[in-house]
Order: sequence, then C-alpha cells, then structure tokens
Amino acid sequence: MKIGLIGLDTSHSEIFTRLLNDSQASHYVAGAKITHAIPTYSEDLPISRERFPNYYKIVTSKYGVIPVEDVEELMTVVDAVIIGTVDGRNHLDWFKKVVSYSKPVFIDKPVVMSSDEMKELINLSKMHNTPVMSSSSLRFSESVIAAANNTEIQSGYFFGPTPRQQQMPGYFWYGIHLLEMVVTIFGTKVKHIKIETYPDCEQIHMTFTSGKHVIIRGENDWHNRFGAILHSKESVHSLRLWEEEKPYYAGLIEQIVHFFETGVSPVPIEETEQIIELIERIASLCREKF
Repeated sequence: MKIGLIGLDTSHSEIFTRLLNDSQASHYVAGAKITHAIPTYSEDLPISRERFPNYYKIVTSKYGVIPVEDVEELMTVVDAVIIGTVDGRNHLDWFKKVVSYSKPVFIDKPVVMSSDEMKELINLSKMHNTPVMSSSSLRFSESVIAAANNTEIQSGYFFGPTPRQQQMPGYFWYGIHLLEMVVTIFGTKVKHIKIETYPDCEQIHMTFTSGKHVIIRGENDWHNRFGAILHSKESVHSLRLWEEEKPYYAGLIEQIVHFFETGVSPVPIEETEQIIELIERIASLCREKF
C-alpha cells in the first residue's frame, strides 16, 4: 500500500516514515510505505516553520519519499493519506482537498480546531464515503490498552506535559494526549469538571456519569513522561508509558495500516468529536475562572 503524507513539519513525519519504510527499524510495521509527500508548513507557527527543513531532509533523503506539489498529483499515486501537519488549523482545509477521492484518511492530532469544523468534517466524510480516523498515539500504548480492558478500574491520576501554543490554544495541541488516555480508559460521559491552576501545572478533576473519577495533572513544561496511577477496589496499576519496550507510535502505525486496509477506524469518529467537545468545555471553564 502506498501512503501520501501531507506535511513535513513535525517529528511524527520522521517517526511514521521510519516505522513504515525502514525494514531494519525497531518495531518496523510491514504492509505499507509512505511513498510521496506534499512538503508544506505554516509560516506563522514557529514549531512548524523551524522544524520543516530538518524533517524535509530526513524524509526525502534518508527514506526516499518523493515530494509532490499538489493534491491532484498526490492522489493519483497513493492509496491512502496521512494529514500530518503539526498545525491543526489547516487540517479541515487539507481534508476538503482530498475527501472527494474516497481514499482513507488519517488526520494527526488535533483532528480539527472546533466542534463546528468537526461536524463539517464528518458530513464531508459521509458525503464522499471517505473513511477517516484521528487519534493520539498514546491510546495505543500497551499499558493503556490493558487498562481499558480492565472493568474494575474506578479512578485514576494522569500526568504528562501540556505545553501550549498560541495558535492552538488550550488542550488542542498537547493536552489532547492526556485526554485521549483518559477517554480510552474511562469513556467520554463526563458529568462534572473542576480546574485548579498552579505555577507549574494545571489539574483537571473529572467525574463521570458512572461515578468514576480522575485527576489530570498537565505540566507546563515539555517532557516525555506520560503516565497514570489507576485504582480498583483491590489493586493499584502504574502506567509509565515512557519506559515501555514497544513505543506507542508503533501501536498507532499498526492501527493506521489496518484502518487503511479495512476502512474501519478503531476509534469511532463520534468519539473523536466528543473529545473536541471536551477540549472546548475545559476551555470554557478556564475562561470563566479567569
């Protein structure tokens, strides 16, 4: 299977290409390759503009991905598409350009930047019979999957970095990782949210309609230590994702390839829509507080 990649301005472009194209790579995923890419980036977003030259060089020179200039050229030579730009503001626009080809599309996080955009994306997907998937890689961590299958878990404390980007405010950029971990294990039916802000972090207290509850500690500075302490009646489970032997990106790529092959997303798009609504709900509470 040939995959087209839109965007070369994020570490994900290098990671995805390495896991799919380099058969000698640790945790190589067979069955598909990224063969072509549209080398785009956002001039007004420093993390996009400044990273682009390096990832463009790696993806094209080291892994032999062919750069193409426009969507029409891309869609004639690939079987599926990854919209992988770091800038969530342009994801819907890129989706509009590829959706009419009815080829499966994976959109990296954040899928879009509002509930209104999400509704438009879903309507376009249905209109053109185009399968679409979006997900944080963290939900495919082996320990998160195991926890999601443990019905005895009643509460949890999640932690990880939640640095902010002005152009992608709130939890759209990095906070979405922690929220996807929570949703994977506890679901989306959140009854009550309380937010507490400290100099080094923000804590979100969530209570679910089931009575289960969690605390999310989002730390202001970036690091790679995503994890959780989960409680059931009889035991405690520790999730330390940064120490796992199999990287969660490999789990995500496996799921993306399976999605491209079957057209069936392991993450229902309706659940992704609810995550966007949850991000907006948190943002609304933050505005009310301040």
